[in-house]
Amino acid sequence: MRDDIRTYKPFVDGLRAVAILTVVASHLDLPWLAGGYVGVDIFFVISGYLIINQILADIADRKFSVAGFYARRAWRILPAFILVMLTTLVLVTTVFVQPEYKNFARSFFFSSIMLANHFFLAHQGYFDVEAFSKPLLHMWSLAVEEQFYILAPLTLLGLSAAIATLGLRRRTVVWTAAVAGLGILSFAACVAFTFPPERANISFYAMPMRGWEFILGGAVPLLARWLKARPAFVSECAGAAGLAAVALAVVLYDADTLYPSWRAAVPVVGTVLIIASGLAAPGNGVARLLSARLMIGIGLVSYPWYLWHWPLISFARTMSFGSRNLPLEFGAAALALGLAVLTYLFLERPIRRWRRSHGLRPVLISVAAPVLCVLVACIGYVWSMQVAPRMLPEIAGLEPYQAAGADYPPVAHRGILLGDSHAAVVASQVADRARQAGSQIKVIVRAGCPPLRQATVTDFRGEPRSFCPEFFRRIAFADAEFLILVARWNFYLGLPPSDSFRKTFTLVHEEGTARLASPYDVMARGLALTIAEARRSGVQRILIVAPLPEFPVPSPYCLMRSIRVGVDNCTIPRAPVDARRARTMEILRRVAAAGEGIKVLDPIDLFCSESECRPNEGRTLNFFDSNHLSATGFARLFKAHEKDFLWVLTGKAGPDEARAPEPAALTSRDSDTASRPTTDSGSPSGSKD
Repeated sequence: MRDDIRTYKPFVDGLRAVAILTVVASHLDLPWLAGGYVGVDIFFVISGYLIINQILADIADRKFSVAGFYARRAWRILPAFILVMLTTLVLVTTVFVQPEYKNFARSFFFSSIMLANHFFLAHQGYFDVEAFSKPLLHMWSLAVEEQFYILAPLTLLGLSAAIATLGLRRRTVVWTAAVAGLGILSFAACVAFTFPPERANISFYAMPMRGWEFILGGAVPLLARWLKARPAFVSECAGAAGLAAVALAVVLYDADTLYPSWRAAVPVVGTVLIIASGLAAPGNGVARLLSARLMIGIGLVSYPWYLWHWPLISFARTMSFGSRNLPLEFGAAALALGLAVLTYLFLERPIRRWRRSHGLRPVLISVAAPVLCVLVACIGYVWSMQVAPRMLPEIAGLEPYQAAGADYPPVAHRGILLGDSHAAVVASQVADRARQAGSQIKVIVRAGCPPLRQATVTDFRGEPRSFCPEFFRRIAFADAEFLILVARWNFYLGLPPSDSFRKTFTLVHEEGTARLASPYDVMARGLALTIAEARRSGVQRILIVAPLPEFPVPSPYCLMRSIRVGVDNCTIPRAPVDARRARTMEILRRVAAAGEGIKVLDPIDLFCSESECRPNEGRTLNFFDSNHLSATGFARLFKAHEKDFLWVLTGKAGPDEARAPEPAALTSRDSDTASRPTTDSGSPSGSKD
């Protein structure tokens, strides 16, 4: 069926329509189509089928050219891609209010050079911004395709040359074994390197772990040949089974499904069955359904629609601070479809006609294409780093805190800062303040792990984060005179999420300890045990920082949008904040009251009035996201509770007794050195989960 690869097959365009419709539905967060992200797998199988078999056909006819292949891919991919990239660059400048232009600049650069998958893989993490604020996130799949386009011809040419001198039977055996081996190895790696949310999911983004999907697509003609030799109803059943498999994956999978792993085999095999049955029996029911005019039309614009849809949905969701606004997002998806049609009619088709009349010019295009990509990448990076930030409203509160002096007094007191990410983000400021007071602090933090003994943290799936108790078992309080405990306490109680960016965790009793039913009880016991162990080790003073207010959207987005539209979107009522903290505060105060030398520092009145809470003062941010203090926020906290901090750091009652003389100003080099805190060897002070 080799020659058939050159013939247009309308049902394949219809299958592209299924892929793009499911992807768009998934990005719109339609609950009954939550697994629509498998549409990307459908695209991968289609690409494998077309590209591998076109290369093999050209190799067999002795007319394959690597430069010609790359030139055809460049003409197909780059015009619409560059148009969307440059348009996104403009939209980010005028619509998107993300203050972290550095992240966008990097994503733009790596997306432009077709390495977006590796960039987004490297930037999965605890403090990473949400998907809706990454307008180029969808470019990861295009990068995977491009990397496949680079490797596929080289691999097939190399394998063909290696077996060229063998007899027909041996060539067949060696070819089959090599391809099957690559596919099995890729699938095994896909299963092995699919990781849960707390780890970077390598299999989702890395091309080698997706290679088996392309390989199965390339093997479709073999299955089609087998089906063609069977009665027609076999192809009919194969097509129906394939469509059912794809539909089941779309309906049953969701954002919490561990994917791709072996689960990707369901939509992938389903897609293989659909294409093979369509090749074997073009008149079967599924092929006819996919060949409907509407499906073909959507399939023809599926590539530009894929490019356009996510940046526009991303900006629409950003306008709503990450909240669902279906009319607005449907409008964005519809606008993307309209732009896709225009792109197809006035860019892709004219270029196709121009190519036919002027020729391919393979060497020139295959050299010019990567140069153009690098040029676009550099333009976008410079624009995003140098131009776009100057167009934002100026606000304060995100600058890194720097020490004021160099000649610190000798170390007179030693202690520990212990906690989760809320401790990590203030670690350097606490260390600087401690040093100015003549104290030295050891930072022991682990994002997502509260400082509680005999407690296990389970994620939103109910799966334990095994590294938490293991990490805190290594804590040694020896030689520590004081202890500061900082954590996002309410995050571990199984409460409804305070924002849409991260689901809360739940505390359960550690295996082998007394069973406690309530996460509040686990917290109370765990905190009491941590404090008791610290006291046995000689810790004299303990300061517990109580829960901060938690906001529904990241503060920079909120404040900048408020400035631009002239409406306060940042303030939230205090009553639900107090209700959320009530039981936690009761536990903290009860534990503190059980022993001497323990204080609870409650920051709530600093960031909340009697009726409302807000993350900013004017244009100054106290929080750098929805719940973590900014440098300015901590400076404000320290100033308001200076006596409490100086008490724990030095044992003295107030600033008049404890404050060291103001030292001379630091040089920039000395400042960097002095502000670096001592850290636990197992976890840097800025560790991120």
